[in-house]
Amino acid sequence: MIKKIRKKNIGIIISAIILSFMLVNDCSIQSYACEISIVEEDGSAEGGIETRSIIQWRYKVIDGVLYRRKYNYTEEHWIGDWEVVPLE
Repeated sequence: MIKKIRKKNIGIIISAIILSFMLVNDCSIQSYACEISIVEEDGSAEGGIETRSIIQWRYKVIDGVLYRRKYNYTEEHWIGDWEVVPLE
């Protein structure tokens, strides 16, 4: 009788472990990247020539928190610091 109870308990424990792994796999975290183009014009150019910069938001996820930072593709450098994306 004790062996039957022990086998039953082992079966329950193994089932619980398998179920917990299945639940963890179903709750995987997904991150999405999005780029937004912002074209800024500088009206100070001479001779009627307009200079333009291609600036886009770059995104990254750290510990489940979404951060963003602007990147200037024309001059190839970062603008500002990483900031938390505000929830709307």
